[in-house]
Amino acid sequence: MKYLTAMYISLSESLGIYTLDQLYELFSNKQHSLPISRHRAMIMQSRVFFFCAIFAVLVPTWSLIDLLFLPGKLWGELLLIRILSGAAFILLAWQARKEANLLRARLLLAGMLSVTPLFYLVSDHWLQSYELSGTEQVVAELYALLPFVMIAGLTLFPLTLRELLAYASPMLAVVVLATIPQARDDIPQAVSTVWLFTLILGVAMFSSLNQLRYMLSQVNRASYDVLTGLLTRRAGIEMLDLQFRLTTMSETNLSILYLDLDHFKTVNDVYGHDAGDVVLKTAAQQLCATVRKGDSVIRWGGEEFIVILPTATPDEANDVISRIMKAGLGLRPDGTPVTASIGVAEVQADSVKDWKAMIELADHRMYTAKTGGRARSMGINEVQILWPESATAISTNTTSDVETAS
Repeated sequence: MKYLTAMYISLSESLGIYTLDQLYELFSNKQHSLPISRHRAMIMQSRVFFFCAIFAVLVPTWSLIDLLFLPGKLWGELLLIRILSGAAFILLAWQARKEANLLRARLLLAGMLSVTPLFYLVSDHWLQSYELSGTEQVVAELYALLPFVMIAGLTLFPLTLRELLAYASPMLAVVVLATIPQARDDIPQAVSTVWLFTLILGVAMFSSLNQLRYMLSQVNRASYDVLTGLLTRRAGIEMLDLQFRLTTMSETNLSILYLDLDHFKTVNDVYGHDAGDVVLKTAAQQLCATVRKGDSVIRWGGEEFIVILPTATPDEANDVISRIMKAGLGLRPDGTPVTASIGVAEVQADSVKDWKAMIELADHRMYTAKTGGRARSMGINEVQILWPESATAISTNTTSDVETAS
C-alpha cells in the first residue's frame, strides 16, 4: 500500500498535480476556462493540419513501394484506398486551417484517427486474400504498424484523459479484431501485439497529460492576474472579441460595465500599496460573487475593471449594477465603503461596430459618471444609478478630509 501511495505521489508530482481540482482538469475539460479551450483548440488544429498534410502526400506515394514488391492486382486494390485516404487527409487539412474552436478540433482529430484504422482494416482484408512470401510478406506486415503509428501520434496532442481514452478505444478494438488468433499457435503473437499497443498507449497518455498540465499552468499564468485572480487584459480582449462575434452572429444582446474605483490613489498615498492591494483583491472578490453565472470580470488595468455580461439587455445590466452597489466592493483601510464610477455600453442599443467601440463608449460614460460626482453609473440614454447614500456620503467625506489634510 505504501509503495502504491508513493508511486501515485511521484506520478502526480511529475505531472504537476497538487490538488484535486488540478487532477480533475486532466480528466475532463469541464473546468477549463475559455482561454485554455481556445489555446488547446489552436494547438490541436495546427497539429492535425501538420499530420494530415504529411499523410496526404505519404499515403499515395507509398504505392510506389507496393508496385515494386506486391502483385499487380493487389497493388491496384491498395492504390484505390490510398487515393481515397489521401483525399480524406487533404479535406481534413483544409478544414484544419479554419478558425480554431474546440469542437472542430475534436472532430478533425477524430476524423484523422479514423482514416488510418479504416485503411488498415480494408488493406488487411485484401492482404489476407493473397498468398505472400519473402519481401512481399515483409511489405504486407508494415501495414500492421499503422494503428501503432496513430496511437503514438496522440503524444503530440494536449488531451484530457477522457478524450484520449475515447480516441484510443476504437483503435484498440481494431487491433484486437485484426489479431484474433485463428489457431492456438497464434495466441502468443496476438497477446504480444495487444500488449505492445497498450504500452504505447500508456506512453501516449503520460505525454499527452503532461503537455496538458504544462499548457494549463502557462495559460493560467498568462490569463489570470496574480493579485486579484481575474482575467488579465490580454485574456479579456480575447473574451470580448469572441463574445462580440457570437453576439453579432446571433443578433442577441451583450452589455459591458467599465468600473473605476473612486479615489483609489488616496489609499496608496496614505496607507501604502499593500493596503491598496487588499482593496483591489476585495473589490475583485465582491464583483465575482455578485455578477451572474457566465459573466466575466477582467482587471483592465490598475483600479479599473470590466465586466462582460453576455445576453444582458440594458435593463439587465442595470440590475447587475444595482446588485453590485447593494453588495458593496469592500472597505477602505479607514473602514469606509469602497465605491466605483461605472460606465455601461450595450451592442444593440448603442449600435457599435466592434468591441473596441464598446470599450471606448463605456469608458466615456464612466468618465462622465466620475466627473458627475463619482459613486454612480452612467448608462444608455444617460440613465444613472447612484450608490447607496450612506456609502456615497462616507466615501465623499473621507476623501475630502484626506485631500484637506494633504
